[in-house]
Amino acid sequence: MENKKWAPSQEENLGTITHVYESIKEELSELQKETGCPDSFIYDFIGKIQNEWHPESCHSIVRNKKKEI
Repeated sequence: MENKKWAPSQEENLGTITHVYESIKEELSELQKETGCPDSFIYDFIGKIQNEWHPESCHSIVRNKKKEI
């Protein structure tokens, strides 16, 4: 079960989380540069990824089951 009270520490927020956020933005900018796709494609693309992380998605359930093993 998901812990809805989880929050990152200030160190995590300023370190790993900021790094990953910037990295994702850079990768999406590169994708857009290489393909010429519009912002709307990037938006929909991120939405598809987001859906895989929904707590009730098959992907999320499998990820959490693997953690329990």
